[in-house]
Amino acid sequence: MTIVILDETTASKIAAGEVIERPASVVKELVENAMDAGARRVEVEIRGGGRELIRVTDDGAGMTPQDAVLSLQRHATSKIRSADDLFAITTFGFRGEALPSIASVSHLTLVTRAPEAEAATRLVVVGGEVTEAEEIGAPVGTQITVTRLFYNTPARLKFLKRDEVEEGHVLDVFTRFLFSHPGVASRLVINGREAMQYGGSGDLRAAVLSAWGRHVAEAMLPLEWEMPGMRVRGLTSAPALHRATRNREMFYINRRWVRSRTLLHALEEAYRETVPQGRYPTAAILVDLDPTAVDVNVHPTKSEVRLSREPEVHHLVSQAVRHALGGFGAAGRAEISFAPAHSGAPGHAPAFNPEAPPQGALPGGWAGTLVAPGVLSAAFQQAAGQGRIELRPLAQLRQTYILAESAQGLLLVDQHRAQERVLYERFTAARLSQRPQLQTLLSPAVAQLSAHEAAAVFAQTEDLAAMGLTVEPFGSNAFLIRAVPVELVKEDPAAVLRDIAESLVADGPTQSVERRREKLLVTMSCRSAVKAGESLTYDEMVELLKTLSNTARPYTCPHGWPIIMTISNFEIDRKFNR
Repeated sequence: MTIVILDETTASKIAAGEVIERPASVVKELVENAMDAGARRVEVEIRGGGRELIRVTDDGAGMTPQDAVLSLQRHATSKIRSADDLFAITTFGFRGEALPSIASVSHLTLVTRAPEAEAATRLVVVGGEVTEAEEIGAPVGTQITVTRLFYNTPARLKFLKRDEVEEGHVLDVFTRFLFSHPGVASRLVINGREAMQYGGSGDLRAAVLSAWGRHVAEAMLPLEWEMPGMRVRGLTSAPALHRATRNREMFYINRRWVRSRTLLHALEEAYRETVPQGRYPTAAILVDLDPTAVDVNVHPTKSEVRLSREPEVHHLVSQAVRHALGGFGAAGRAEISFAPAHSGAPGHAPAFNPEAPPQGALPGGWAGTLVAPGVLSAAFQQAAGQGRIELRPLAQLRQTYILAESAQGLLLVDQHRAQERVLYERFTAARLSQRPQLQTLLSPAVAQLSAHEAAAVFAQTEDLAAMGLTVEPFGSNAFLIRAVPVELVKEDPAAVLRDIAESLVADGPTQSVERRREKLLVTMSCRSAVKAGESLTYDEMVELLKTLSNTARPYTCPHGWPIIMTISNFEIDRKFNR
């Protein structure tokens, strides 16, 4: 095999492949350059998921004509001068590969002006080659416009996802910079619509408000802790605010967003006794370290770092989070003191439902068939095969399960899962028929969402309306709720929409249209169903069992969990040696 030296064009495309993975990578590199240039205002605009257009405008220091030309050469940088500088990096971009990598796989226009320059420099670059150069009028700062991304690398272009997927990645990148630079005014425009806007007040909570909405910002707890040579600051969520995914656990080292198992473990270990298993907190945690203790030169995108004081950093973050959570108990609520209640004190519910069930058959002579292979015992299935099973509710167990008696034995029915199944099939039928039962709100409710969530809900407004939830955009990342399904009239409409939005985002934007519709149905059913811990009257238990028996799949909830557990008469008698 003969060894050859790659030509510059091929080498540039390979380098671009390491740095520029998708449109969001372009946004990341250009915004990093703006931060390093001291920008106080940054605007990002994209169209067509970033394929058609990416434009980043800043009011930073800008470049002279000579520096503008040099910036398009590989390994040209203003950030380091020798190899020793690599061990004390204080800037974002330092490899000198961002601009030439982007320019080699796109059509790029660079307009820049230094404060001392009388005119701006405009360069047009096609596939890495400068085709135009001129002086024009423009304000101090830099504007870079990228079009036809990956036009000359069709294999990489082919692997880009749908526009909304790529837009989601850009939103992620933009959000990360809001939290690391809360003093920088920022604006993101997607397809002509303002997706996010932040005034640059310097307040991290205000940045969280812009990115994730008011309900998240108000539930965040400040944290700050110091040790010799290191400091941690930021916000972390009260235990009551937890999510199904880790996508809102944000970590920064010296204001650089990083992926770190050390920081991840430190955060989640602090919440181990305060949030349910499988749920995750929301956090924006910034760690400041001596630059010589951090190696950021271990990955082309600089998202992974190596720490020389890893145990101390873990302890620092863990202590800071535990201190922020200090006023909360294991249940996730503020600790309170109370005196033992005397017998019959208000709020103490009896062990069984207070309304004694009548004797004999159910009202109206109703009988429901509630048997299925794999759910009931073999003895119970055999008895069921002889005819319909008549059920009689007896009571609630722990205000969570309905105890029902039949001639064949005892059934325990999970009340939440049972109603979840009933509502799921009802919502499904409403969507298919386009005739939902809805209740118009006297005063429309407003739900403030994150930019990611708003995009997901905006794409599903027709499906939401088909199920009775009528929403419409109401300013930046907010929605006006005008009507809800009749099953949701007792719920907080804004909280319902936030749950739906979180559910849609949780699986990521790559899920199919049908999968997103399924998530809507499941989330609305879960939200509407009677909860564990809620007391039911006897009539309500009768109605729930009756409607459950008329569903197509009365044995499992939409999540796949069992609804019914049975204990046959044979099993009961055997326990008593009868």
